[in-house]
Amino acid sequence: MSTAQQRLDEVRAAIRDILNKGQSVRKGDRQVDRAQLASLRVLEEQYAEQAAYEAAATSKRPRQVRLYSRGKGI
Repeated sequence: MSTAQQRLDEVRAAIRDILNKGQSVRKGDRQVDRAQLASLRVLEEQYAEQAAYEAAATSKRPRQVRLYSRGKGI
């Protein structure tokens, strides 16, 4: 799994947590605020593009060069 794909999975898990558990958690006199949903959506879009780029780069076949004794090489 690529780095971008791992980051994308982490961002999507954070988004799921916010949607399921809420933006902030309060326990007693303490409060924890999670990341902003809008900023996570921007990161999700960026990492999705990077993951797609990495997947496309690894799936390309190497270029083959053929040389002929007479004539042009391709």
